Amino acid sequence: MALNLAKALKDAGAQVDILLMSREGEFLEEATRDFNVVDLRCRRTYKLPGRLMAYFIKWRPNVLISSFWKLNLCSCLAKTLFPQIRLLLWEHSPPSESANSPKWLYAISASVLYRCANTIVAVSTGVYKDVDQWTYGLRRRLVVIFNAIPQPDPHLLWARRAASMNQVIWVGRLDAPKNPGLMLEAFALVSRACPANLVFVGDGRLRPELEQRCKALGLEERVRFLGYRPNPYIEMVQSDLLVLSSDREGLGNVIIEAMHCGLRVVSTDCGEGIHDILLDNRYGEIVPTNDKFALAKAIERELNSHQAPQDQIDAARRFSPQVIAQQFLLAMR
Repeated sequence: MALNLAKALKDAGAQVDILLMSREGEFLEEATRDFNVVDLRCRRTYKLPGRLMAYFIKWRPNVLISSFWKLNLCSCLAKTLFPQIRLLLWEHSPPSESANSPKWLYAISASVLYRCANTIVAVSTGVYKDVDQWTYGLRRRLVVIFNAIPQPDPHLLWARRAASMNQVIWVGRLDAPKNPGLMLEAFALVSRACPANLVFVGDGRLRPELEQRCKALGLEERVRFLGYRPNPYIEMVQSDLLVLSSDREGLGNVIIEAMHCGLRVVSTDCGEGIHDILLDNRYGEIVPTNDKFALAKAIERELNSHQAPQDQIDAARRFSPQVIAQQFLLAMR
């Protein structure tokens, strides 16, 4: 998400540096190709305020965008000596549901230090409400700006077959919060009169367990586990329907990616961000969490629906990086 936004800001005329605690990560090659990557050489978070101050003195930036609670607190501390720098804190998930910050500690620290920020960006209505609920005095700084999700290569869309492929796709980490087991159990209930295949795109610790359950349900011929794919759009354009089975989500980026490809969507009601994207049920069907029967019925209905792919593609354009970058630029003023 940071790289998507950085590229859009660069295209809009901004000079963008990428600050890293240490020079590593799976997107490092892409970041160094397109941006000035600054290695802060900061293996301990408590050292970050000092490293940021040194960066401010050397490079004199106009704006700092920071993500994640501990790093946000450090950014606020660093800004106290550099009030001329605009600080945007970027909240990606509801803090009350985070395993990385106790609710009471987040509430106290954010209520005090987040006041140093000029703007606090929440990626969905749900994240906005959660931050507002657990903090004091920050509402006037809070805004909702969705994640920037780029469109797929147009050549991929042109190659998409017009005929129904009867393929359901699930994309994400194979871990508990994403609840891939619910997807598998629901798919086992999908009527044989609705012939469809299911592909899991993603990897994680639950994969062996899911593969065993797949065999026990007799779904080996209808379900494939593809593992991690760097570009899920390649699989999405070969599918008809995306299903999100998560227990919780900040926004649900994969839904936007699927809509960019013209796919219909079924999602569990795992956060207000889902309603932000689908506009309740206008662009997909939302079902209760952990209800395999409701999920299976929704999958059947959507596979038999006649929603025009172009409607989905048009609806996803409000999440394009160019649109989101302009909203960030406004928030920086």
